[in-house]
Amino acid sequence: MKYFYFLFITLSLILLGCNRTERKIAQIPMEVKVLRIDSIFFHTPAKEFVQIKAKYPLFFPENTTDEEWLEKQADSLQRALFSETERTFGDFSQEKKEIKRIYQHIKYYFPHFKSVKVVTVTSDVDYSSRVIYADSLLVIGLDNYLGAKHPFYVDIDGYIAQEMDKKYLPVDVALAFARAIIPPERNATFLDAMVYEGKILYLAQRFLPSMQEKDILKYTQEKYQWAQENEAQIWRYFIENQLLYSTDRKILSRFIDIAPFSKFYLELDNQSPGGVGRFIGLSIVKQYMEKHPEALQKLGLISTEELFKKANYKPKK
Repeated sequence: MKYFYFLFITLSLILLGCNRTERKIAQIPMEVKVLRIDSIFFHTPAKEFVQIKAKYPLFFPENTTDEEWLEKQADSLQRALFSETERTFGDFSQEKKEIKRIYQHIKYYFPHFKSVKVVTVTSDVDYSSRVIYADSLLVIGLDNYLGAKHPFYVDIDGYIAQEMDKKYLPVDVALAFARAIIPPERNATFLDAMVYEGKILYLAQRFLPSMQEKDILKYTQEKYQWAQENEAQIWRYFIENQLLYSTDRKILSRFIDIAPFSKFYLELDNQSPGGVGRFIGLSIVKQYMEKHPEALQKLGLISTEELFKKANYKPKK
């Protein structure tokens, strides 16, 4: 009975501390400016295109002629694509609030961070570049978040389309900033890749504390539960097959890259989530941070070997 009492008190104190931190973060002043290039482009009369091109030259490069831009503007499919983004996102106010919260969390953990202008575009459904963070701009292709079952995505593999939902837009924003903060490891071992992805996912969690871990990973509930229940077996497979220090790119494609499932070459493969190495990497980093909570700002500087050794990773059974 005493054990449960102390456990209750401990959890209560942790939650109280988290709530205080979140209230403090919510008070951080942070302005988010949004430039709706997609809306400007499709709502501007053709005769005024030259003016918007002159005003926003970065988004209308000279290697595309004015005639080609106007053809795109008048194209029925392009206009339908834009209309669907308007229907899905409206005035983008909800997403703006979510991005502001992300910015506030980044500012809290990394005080030198400055607000970045958000630019929304249509990208011809370029799902490989849904969110691009470059210097002072955060470019978001809204046509990549219309929902997994959207007719425009009918020719896209289901495991990719599953991620093309507006609920994942904040996740992609958080991941974009995390990747800018955490430099990739120079050594391309499987362990390097797992820990690197774990660092990225861990930072994204800190920037989106109210987001469930399964959504940070972009796993369905079933796939996430499978990963949790089989964590020890996954780790044993990696160890027994001597994969940790492998530099074989095929290992990364089997266990790190986005895929419909991970490739153990076993009958259970299709039950597993794709990129299960990222899940393991996140578990390793979480166990390290539990022991070294002061190391967040230096996470990008900590080598794979140091982090792995000090994490003393023990998979959940």
